[in-house]
Amino acid sequence: MPPTDVQSVVEVWLATPEAAGRLDPEQLSPADRAAWEAIRTRRRRQDWASSRALLAAAPSAAGQARSLSHSHGYAALALARGDASIGVDVEWLAPRDFLSLAELAFGPAEAAHLASLRDPAMASALFYELWTLKEAFAKALGLPLAEALRQCTWQFGADTVDVTLPTGQPWQAVVFAPRPELRLALAIVGDPATPPAPSIRTMDWPPAAAAHWPVVQRWCAAGRGANPC
Repeated sequence: MPPTDVQSVVEVWLATPEAAGRLDPEQLSPADRAAWEAIRTRRRRQDWASSRALLAAAPSAAGQARSLSHSHGYAALALARGDASIGVDVEWLAPRDFLSLAELAFGPAEAAHLASLRDPAMASALFYELWTLKEAFAKALGLPLAEALRQCTWQFGADTVDVTLPTGQPWQAVVFAPRPELRLALAIVGDPATPPAPSIRTMDWPPAAAAHWPVVQRWCAAGRGANPC
């Protein structure tokens, strides 16, 4: 695997459900072994196994920031050096009553915008894009998810989108569609979010291979205001 030895590089790894078969429970720490043995459902075991197998396989270094997420057998891992805080979230586009969920979890303007979209597939994808962004920022900013859902907001106008985050630090965020049925959001807050912005290296595993995932949203800000990047 290529080393993560450049401070200006943020790596994002995606493990497929096949990664679960790479986990060796005998190599787990006592705490992780206990957590593994406590899991009873097949779905949760596959998610947990994929994420821990990826964590063991991806290159890492002392002092490196990292963030981990999993959904539907897939796992995502973000790695960065320097003073940046990072967060990653991956979600499977599962069918659900996302409009009702948006009314409960999002701000009123976001829920209203989702309800106004006539294309159900577009509305569903946007719901998951917003959710992954908010959860990634919850991790990067150290916020409880419930607070991030309300405080990290996207206000949709006729021709503009206003983004508000509870931070004055520079930041950037990217939402990828690494698979048509997945959305993966990466949030970077603080250095090295300042120019020159870090390059983002995307990787699939197993086996380790450079990936070129479609970008569906990209945002950046020097402070509280934000613009598409």
